[in-house]
Amino acid sequence: MPDQTTSSSSAAGAQISRTNIPAQATSIEEAWRSFYALIRATPLQPSAFPTIFGGVLSQFLGLIYGAHNTGVSTARGTHTNFDIPMVGTGTAALTLWAYYNQGYQHGLTLSPLTQNTPSHPPSAPAPKLHEPEDFDGTRAKLSKFMTKLALVFFSDPTRYATDAPKISYAASYLSGSAADWFELHLNKATGAIRFTTYEAFVRALKNAHDDPDARATAECKLHNLKQSNKDCSAYHAQFCTYATTLNYDDVTKISFFSNGGNQDLKTVLSYQASLPKTFGEFVQLCIRLDNRAKQLRSQTHRPAHTGPAPAPWPAPAPVPAPGTASGTTPGAMELSQADRSPRKRGPLSPELRKYRQENHLCMYCGGSGHWASVCPLSSKPKRVNAAQTASPPPPPQEEPATSEKPLYELAKN
Repeated sequence: MPDQTTSSSSAAGAQISRTNIPAQATSIEEAWRSFYALIRATPLQPSAFPTIFGGVLSQFLGLIYGAHNTGVSTARGTHTNFDIPMVGTGTAALTLWAYYNQGYQHGLTLSPLTQNTPSHPPSAPAPKLHEPEDFDGTRAKLSKFMTKLALVFFSDPTRYATDAPKISYAASYLSGSAADWFELHLNKATGAIRFTTYEAFVRALKNAHDDPDARATAECKLHNLKQSNKDCSAYHAQFCTYATTLNYDDVTKISFFSNGGNQDLKTVLSYQASLPKTFGEFVQLCIRLDNRAKQLRSQTHRPAHTGPAPAPWPAPAPVPAPGTASGTTPGAMELSQADRSPRKRGPLSPELRKYRQENHLCMYCGGSGHWASVCPLSSKPKRVNAAQTASPPPPPQEEPATSEKPLYELAKN
């Protein structure tokens, strides 16, 4: 094992970190891995001197200072080559690039551009953004990773004015197979990266990890995309993620969008006298019709009465059993003079009719146990037999009338 010393005994002027490398490494490669893991956990901030952690191998100090100074010189325009000293390990390269970036960020504050133009107001600080997630080589994650990088670079154009900091920043978020791929593009003898521009780096990264037939994949996903129960606006957003790759004309996009719409959308579109020719106007029409269809359904399904439930209708008095004038001997049924009066009963109200139907009551007198055709209080009584006095079967339930409007009425508006 090489002798280990801290920065306080080997580097004057360095920033001393109280964070130590967690364990003794058994090899140079493991020492670099532990060192790089510590840097990832505690990112290096711009500084005039490199941040040295406790427990770092003394033989690493010269490489660290060389990488940091190269970054400072590059930012100030006094150094044009990106070759930094390093040893034969990919993890060491990533570690030294982190120190290069630390020096570069500090060098930007000392560049002639910021010192000699006091008349210009200082630039506003870059907005704080979420850092991109590590890209591990998964094909589906590449597009989002590149989008996040572009957002970071756009938000801070001063810091990422040249290609070198862009490449080092992007490379620091590579892991897994993507990090293994990046090691192949490092000159382990000199530490130089084989990409001269950020565009070349992106192109090589896509060639290695992007979908080789992205158009066919997007076309298959677009063909299988269905609106189902989603809002039309959400359906459109997902549609555009695939259609952008295909670069279809408006007629083709309208055809795909219509075929993937749900049945309600297809119905309301069929009642339109004419449809827009441009895809943007067509989508706006679909969104309006879809929103109005949802409003219509919510109105028709809303209960008509929202107040407290009405009190139940009072139960009618029981009808006395029919008898004779001379006693209880069965015979012809006798009614009182008032009940045999020829007066007509008025029509039942809808509420009373419904109540008697639901409770299997006589529609004439409201009593139970008989039909209106054999009601003892009817003005035209009929002979009662066993079949008619039996409890009547429950009347069929009336289907509630629906007030839902057909979707074609949406076309009228």
